Amino acid sequence: MTSQQPAQPNSRVKGVYRFLGGAALGAFVAIIPISYSTTIDLNLLQIGIVCFSVVLCGTLTSLWGEKFVNAVTRVLDSFGA
Repeated sequence: MTSQQPAQPNSRVKGVYRFLGGAALGAFVAIIPISYSTTIDLNLLQIGIVCFSVVLCGTLTSLWGEKFVNAVTRVLDSFGA
């Protein structure tokens, strides 16, 4: 008799999903100040900073997961009216 073992989620796939979710969160955080400007006049330095913050948020989310997302959410909530 062969017993079927339940398929365990691949940790790499889970890490990729976490990274993509964190990168989306980083993009959202980067878009907030851009949306308040009257003209979108981005230079190379600003684009580099946005790309760095998106990759950094993705990396931190893949490392710390829900703890990092909750911390960012709490910071964003503190700016509410």
